[in-house]
Amino acid sequence: MPLARPEPPARRRGRPSTAQAALLEEHVLATATTLFLERGFGRTTLDLVAQQAAVGKSGLYARYPNKGALFTAVVDRSIQTMFNDMQAVHDDPDIGQRLQRVGESLVEGMLHPRCVALMRITAAETENFPNLALSAYEVSFKGAVRQVLRALGVQDREDADAEQTRLAERFVEIAVQPLSFQAAFGVDAALLRLRAAACVRDAVKLLQATRISDAAESRARAQPGPTP
Repeated sequence: MPLARPEPPARRRGRPSTAQAALLEEHVLATATTLFLERGFGRTTLDLVAQQAAVGKSGLYARYPNKGALFTAVVDRSIQTMFNDMQAVHDDPDIGQRLQRVGESLVEGMLHPRCVALMRITAAETENFPNLALSAYEVSFKGAVRQVLRALGVQDREDADAEQTRLAERFVEIAVQPLSFQAAFGVDAALLRLRAAACVRDAVKLLQATRISDAAESRARAQPGPTP
């Protein structure tokens, strides 16, 4: 079933305002997303996007010099939309519950049909556009790590120490990525959702065990050795 075409924003004469330019940009990316999902990367062209979005080709090419640049923007927008749609999960006083909720929320976002479809398109184009695939992966992974760090009480990734970053990265690799990758390879998303809570719970337990173990090792190192 064809996806609904986004309606173009109302156009006014003269130079568009900042708000109007943002609306037009959103419309272009929404149109491009629909075309990439319907036709795939190979059969979508900048000319077709310009035609469907009812925008000038010169303006579109000035903003996106090639199809790879446009697709990267589409993927970035999809990932950012997923993070924006996530409910606030950082107000629970129990850190285990915060991690459980953020993990399940991340899995739900990654299993969205749009995210799964774009991940498949990206994977299919890895050989031809390796930088595109790597960029999409890094944006998704770093965004997920940022959400986990917030659940750990770190609001800005730049404020995280190396240990906090390592734990957050391992959490994403254990709790989120396996289910996301399975969805990309065709495993039923409904079945993966049924497993999500248990997978995240296992990752939370592992993360907490690691923190306890690391704390014990730190205390042991801090204790003075026996006097001769």
